[in-house]
Amino acid sequence: MSVLNKDDFINSIHARIGTDNSDESIKFLEDMVDTYEDLEKKSTGDGVDWEQRYKELDETWKARYKHRFLTGTSVNPDDTDIEDVVTEEEKAETIQINDLFEKEKE
Repeated sequence: MSVLNKDDFINSIHARIGTDNSDESIKFLEDMVDTYEDLEKKSTGDGVDWEQRYKELDETWKARYKHRFLTGTSVNPDDTDIEDVVTEEEKAETIQINDLFEKEKE
């Protein structure tokens, strides 16, 4: 099975249809061209450079990993919008199991 470029693909379909100018053959040709263009668009990632995106994310995670193990904290100093950092005031006080249950007064 050979892989055809767009021009060869369209020419191959046109050669198969021949001189048939019926509505069905024209519709078939339009469908094939639209399908080929859609598959071509999907294969390129809709304009997103995935290789560059992968490299950027890879570098980001490597920096976070290195920072975490060199400093002992999991917080990235470059992230200023981190809401998950718990301050001393937000930490829960120590409670005992008996503190969870109250005896019902009769």
